[in-house]
Amino acid sequence: NGADACCEINKIIRDPTKMLNGNVTLCNTIDQSTEADGLYHLCLASDCVHFQEFHDGLLCTIARTLVVDGVALMCQPKRGASLQNFMKLVDAVNNASHSSVGDEKPSEALNCCKVTANGPLFHMVLFEDFYPKVSTMHNSLLFGAKHEPTYRYDPDRHQPLLLVL
Repeated sequence: NGADACCEINKIIRDPTKMLNGNVTLCNTIDQSTEADGLYHLCLASDCVHFQEFHDGLLCTIARTLVVDGVALMCQPKRGASLQNFMKLVDAVNNASHSSVGDEKPSEALNCCKVTANGPLFHMVLFEDFYPKVSTMHNSLLFGAKHEPTYRYDPDRHQPLLLVL
């Protein structure tokens, strides 16, 4: 998917004056600590929330690897309810310190994310129209798809949305 190649390029051109660093992390486990804990100011992720069984691990990985006030930019399509479910998980983690969990089993993400009474772990904003060129391309594909039945542009699977944490 290009992630490995991007990380290798970043490692090759890494220069302390440029402060570039790349790391590929498989976020399939909650209790896995990495060398990158609290190291990054920016996390870039693309199309990572479609496997809902990894949502807890993904959120924990982002929370662990970012410095305080770090930013995660996630470019994701909706993919059914997957993006919405990930955002609900972020809300649950943010609200964990302000409410008690009832009979529901708490998310594993609550166990690894340092939730404090100081406020939410993440401020979350979803941008549907974040870059004019992307919006123009989306509209042309959407309206073009109506005239060309062989093209299979599906906004649910193809339209990028920007989730900022």
